[in-house]
Amino acid sequence: MTEDKKIFVCLVSNGVSDHLQASRQRKAITILQARNLPYVEVDGMNPDHRESRDELFSISGIRGNYPQFFFVHSNGATSYFGNFDRLEELNETLSIPKEVLDANPDIETWEKVFEDVVDSFY
Repeated sequence: MTEDKKIFVCLVSNGVSDHLQASRQRKAITILQARNLPYVEVDGMNPDHRESRDELFSISGIRGNYPQFFFVHSNGATSYFGNFDRLEELNETLSIPKEVLDANPDIETWEKVFEDVVDSFY
C-alpha cells in the first residue's frame, strides 16, 4: 500500500424515482459488497446528509444524478472518482488476463485504484 489512504464515498438517493439510476445504485452497492470494499454511504434524500450531499455535488459538478463516487483523502481533501459506468468498468478488469495486464502496466484496474481504501483514518 502507498501512503495516500482514502475513504470511498458512495452518494446515492434512496428516494430516486428514475428506474435506471435506482438500478445502478443497487448494482453499485452489490459490487462494493461483493468486492468487500469499505465505503461510506451518503443518502441525498436524507435531510441529515443535505450538507454533505451539496458539498459532493459541488465537487462533481453533477446534481441529481445517482450514484456518484468520491475519495476522501487522508489530508482531508475530497475528489470525484466518477459515476456508475467508471465503477463498472473497473469491476470488469478482473476478467483481463494477467499477461495482458503485465504487458500493459498503464491499464487501470480495481486493485490499483482501490488498494489504499480504508474504512476509517482512525
